[in-house]
This record gives sequence, C-alpha cells and structure tokens, in this order.
Amino acid sequence: MIDYFLTCTLISLCILLTSKGLKNAPARLNFYLFMIALLCWFIPWQYMSQLSLFEGASRYTFNVAQFSFNTNILTLNDTQTVATEGLPVFENTRDFTLSLSNIFMVLLCTGIALFTLRVVLYVNLLKNLHANSKLSDEFAHINSDYPIRITTFSGPAFATGLVKPVIWLASSMKERDELDSVIQHESTHLQQGDIYWTWLICCAESIFWWNPLCLKLANLAREQLELSCDEHCLRKLKGKYQLDLASLLLCEQSNNQSHNFFTPPLLNIAHSKSFNIQRIKMLNKEKTMKSKYLVMVAAAMSFSAIAAAQIVDSNSTNKQSSTHAQQTPAQSEQFKQQLADLLQGAVGAKSDNPDLLKQAALGIHKWYLNRDKLTGHEEVEMKVQSFRLLGYVYSKLGQYEDILSAYEKWYEQGSNPPYFLKNSLANAYMQLGRYELAIAELEGLSKELDGKLHVGSAGSLALAYIYAADYDKALSTLGQIDAQEDVYGNILKYYVYEKQNDRKKMAELKDKIPEAFAVTPARLPRMGIPHSQLLAML
Repeated sequence: MIDYFLTCTLISLCILLTSKGLKNAPARLNFYLFMIALLCWFIPWQYMSQLSLFEGASRYTFNVAQFSFNTNILTLNDTQTVATEGLPVFENTRDFTLSLSNIFMVLLCTGIALFTLRVVLYVNLLKNLHANSKLSDEFAHINSDYPIRITTFSGPAFATGLVKPVIWLASSMKERDELDSVIQHESTHLQQGDIYWTWLICCAESIFWWNPLCLKLANLAREQLELSCDEHCLRKLKGKYQLDLASLLLCEQSNNQSHNFFTPPLLNIAHSKSFNIQRIKMLNKEKTMKSKYLVMVAAAMSFSAIAAAQIVDSNSTNKQSSTHAQQTPAQSEQFKQQLADLLQGAVGAKSDNPDLLKQAALGIHKWYLNRDKLTGHEEVEMKVQSFRLLGYVYSKLGQYEDILSAYEKWYEQGSNPPYFLKNSLANAYMQLGRYELAIAELEGLSKELDGKLHVGSAGSLALAYIYAADYDKALSTLGQIDAQEDVYGNILKYYVYEKQNDRKKMAELKDKIPEAFAVTPARLPRMGIPHSQLLAML
C-alpha cells in the first residue's frame, strides 16, 4: 500500500512541477498531463510487481525437479510454495500495511457513494431543467449541431449530455451582445468531447475526495479544459471573443460563481472570479506548440515511468527478500506421520521385480484411501509427491493406463491440480500411442505458462509432434528454446530434418549429437521414466 501512495505521489508532483514550465504551452497539453497524473491514482501499483512485466520467467515456470528434501521434512522452495503458513519476521509492518489497506478501502467505498450521490443530483437537475425550460430554434444560425433550451438558470450558459448533448441558455442572455460567443463556447466544449472528460474528473475527485493532491489535479484539469475551449473559440472569433468574455465574466452576475464539491459536472462558461480574470489575461498571450514543450513532457513522462518502475521493482525485490527471510515453516506431526506411512507402504518401489513393484503400487493406493486430508501447502505437497511416486512405479511396470486412472482419483473433476502434472499425463499418453491427447496436455501447459515451457516440457511436446508426423510444429517448438547445448533437442531436430530430407542441416547437427543417433535412418531416443524425489528416502 505504501508503494501505491509513494508511486502516485511522485508522479503527481513530477507533473505538477512540469506544468510550471508549460504556462505558455497550449492548455490542452497541460490538461492531458494533469489527467495522466489523476488517472495514475487508479492504478494498483502495489500489485504491479506480480505481472510478467516486472518479474522473471521463473514465476511462470515450475520445475518438479527443484523439489528439495531433507531427512526430516518435505518442503517446496520459495518460488513454488502454494500457501505459506507461519508469521513473517516483520509482523508489525505487515499489520500496519493491512490496517492502511482497510482504511483505504473505507475511503474508497465512501468516494464511490459520493460519486453515486453526484450522479443522482445530476439526474434530478436535468429533470428540473427540462421541466422549466423550452426548446428554441431562433439560434440555429449560430449553432445547428446541438439543441438549445432556454432556462431560468442563473448562469449565462452551460452544456450537458453524455448521450444527447444539450446547450442550456439563460433567458437573460437572449438580448445580450455576447450571445454568439457564449453559444460558440458551449458548442466547442461538446465538439471536443469535454463532457466525457468532465465526468471522469468528477469520478476521480469523488473517489479520492480525501486526497488533496487529487483534488488539486482535478481542479487544474477542469481549468485547463476551460482554457483550451477559450483558445479554440479565440481562433474562430478573434478579438470579439476576448471582449465578450471580459464583458460577460467580469459583470456582477458572474462574481458569485464558484465550484461546489456537490455541483454536478456541467460545462459552465462562468467560474470563480479569480479564474475568470486569469482566463481573460491568458487570451492576451499567443500559445503555440513548441518543441521544447514536447521535450519537457517527454522528460516528465520518462522520469515518472522510471520512478514508478524502480518502486515496483524494489517492491518485488523486497517481497523476494522477505520470503527468504521467513523461517521455514515447521511441518506438522500429521504431515510427518503421513509421509512415514507412505514410504512404508511404497517399500519395493526401487526394485526391478514386478511383484515388488505391484506390491508398492498397491501399498500407495491403500495409503491414499486411508489418509486424512491435510491443510494448505502440506496437502499440495503430499498429493504431488505421492502421485509422482505412484507414476514412477507404474511406468516401470508399463501400466500407463493406471497412471491416468490414478490421476483421476488423486485429482477429481473440479479440483485444481498443479499444472505441471500435465507432463506426467502427456508422458503416459505418448507411451500409449495417444499422441493427440499428449499434444493437448502439453499445449495446455504452454498456455498456462504463456508459452514459456521448460526445456524438458518443450522437448516432450516436440516429440509428441514428431510421433504425430507434424514436423513443422516440432521444429517451431524446438526453436522456442535455446538448443545450442541441448543434446536431446538436437537429436529431435536431426530426426525431423531427415524426415524433411534436409541433408544440409543434418550435417550441421551431426557433430553435436552422440554417434548412436548421428546415423541414417535417424533414431529417436527412448522415453525415460519420470523420476520421484521420494526414492531417495526409501
């Protein structure tokens, strides 16, 4: 949470500082800058470190061979823990952050309620306006794009309508000399889509009503929106617009105009007296886009982006350091007992004797049926390791159908099995000659990992493509990994090149693979038996 506030505050202050050097720049440029600063508060920076943009590929890969064991406990390494139990070292900091998050959620919900209230007030205002106004066609020569309604509203004019834009004109304005400029001003607002920006500003200042920086940015953005409209009208009406604006805004009726927090988001030509004076003064200055303004904006955006990335990256690093700093959670006595019972039932799993292997498989099944369910990561570990041990036994027996059946028993439909077990299923399907099913499992794994398969999984997928005679996909899969020193991958490529009758590429690989495979006709390596780390404990 602290990262969120720090990042947003830094970006906002950077843009506010930049705007000081853009006083003579077109108002629209300043407006977009303030909106960027305002919208950055909607970005959950504290969670950005969890995205692939800020993390290495290790987050999305899971190597079963990285499971580590010692003689007393069975644990996953820090990148593989599914659920962590036990308190972190910095418990007080965590409690403070949790408390801050709760306060933020209360403020956020209050802001949403305020925005809802403003929407209700806006709807009621429109109903009252429609009930006390009439449509007028006498100003069509000034504006033919939007309907104009005459109302008794105290302000000179304003515009509304996200779907059906309307210009509301005070009855007192009908005979005034400034009428053309007023209608042109409101039409320009609608043509530029300012009504949508106004609602977005309204939403931001409502949700972040407690944040002085957001309120400041919202007010500045609203002012720049008005100045941008003035600049556009000045280009159209020249000096007449400046004179009309001065005459209209400095008169007594506009002195009392002020923006109230609960004021509905209207595009009103009149604002506070101080800002109206500023608007008239700004029209005396010619504003053109210069390259130095673009350079300043680019520098501000770059600095903000770098600062945000540094904070997010620091957050990610701190999380990793915090994870390493945590004490390894002690395994429960129930877990240790279940592990001991599993190993006792699987005696004979390392043997090559079929009878002993069958007895081990039966013992693992019996153990699974009689065990009690554990909690958290202990349950995940126990199920994964027992299934892989059973898969090892069945692979030695050549009973691959039993591997598939065991998987359905271990992970019933609707459960959430670890995605890396798709490797075990694919291996069983290939041994059974069901290559399309093997491909489906490994392609599913690739999708889960955003295409970032381990070398071993990519090799298995390429092998499945080869068995299915889809040689182009096999080469494409092998091309996604660094196969320079990957002997297994080069053996598969050599085989594919022979099938494609590409003798030149075969010759290039011949010295990179063992002599037993650098032959014609090419040979495929035998599929190995999936390993289980529990074998070291038997």
